[in-house]
Amino acid sequence: MGKRKRQGKQNQKEKIISLRPDLAKEYRRLFIEKFGREPQPGDPILFDPSANEPTHMVAEVLEHKMLEMMHKANVRPEIIYAFQKTGRLVTEENHKKLSKAELKEWGDAVDEWRKQHGGP
Repeated sequence: MGKRKRQGKQNQKEKIISLRPDLAKEYRRLFIEKFGREPQPGDPILFDPSANEPTHMVAEVLEHKMLEMMHKANVRPEIIYAFQKTGRLVTEENHKKLSKAELKEWGDAVDEWRKQHGGP
């Protein structure tokens, strides 16, 4: 349960991403708690908690929850903007796994927000 496919927001291609072991363990625990069984291949990691059967969480709901958490955590607005524009959150932990094009797209989005809002 450590690697899952994810659809990119911009190009809609599937991409394998790795989950930190502690997150994979927590998602597994939540899945078992909700559905009373071990996750099987093809089961979603991020599932709809209101569904009776394992169902992928709707992307819009997932993005909304992510934005809610970012605002509560006082994440800088240029980072939130870049997340919304690129569909990814670049961190110290994951930046080495991203392509130069993905990092450029992220940096360009941060710069765009700063130019529009007079940031550094």
